[in-house]
Amino acid sequence: MGFVVKKEWFMRKVLFFVGLILVLGFMGCSGGEITGDDVQVARKIFNGLCKGEKNVERYIDWENLKAVGVDVGKTYSSILSEKERSDYRNAFLYNFAYAFRASGGRIENFFNWRIHERQPDKNKTIVAADVRSGRVILFTLISKNGKRNLAEINWQ
Repeated sequence: MGFVVKKEWFMRKVLFFVGLILVLGFMGCSGGEITGDDVQVARKIFNGLCKGEKNVERYIDWENLKAVGVDVGKTYSSILSEKERSDYRNAFLYNFAYAFRASGGRIENFFNWRIHERQPDKNKTIVAADVRSGRVILFTLISKNGKRNLAEINWQ
């Protein structure tokens, strides 16, 4: 019983930490089916994350997700139960949105969304957005079976 409580506490702490890291560095937030070009898709996924929208979870490559140096996918992949995986996804979405709001994050602070790099041989596109702080945030989209998923969020 103690191990389960510690594991749950640790998972929540990691998720909150990842969300906080993402939000503190920058200060873009959709519903329904996510369609459009790569720039629109990256922007809509990010907007959904900022709002904590449950529907955005299906556009995230959970097994491979990396967020500003944290290998979220490694932790996610180590979870065996689908119930615990669902809880992890929900906690990640909640904590990301909470940290974004708590830090005063605003969609207006993200602008000049554009294609940064395309790697067709790897079915990968990197989308960039400028942040009012002067930094550039990168979103890596991976195409699998005709569907684009977010695989990484990182600073340039």
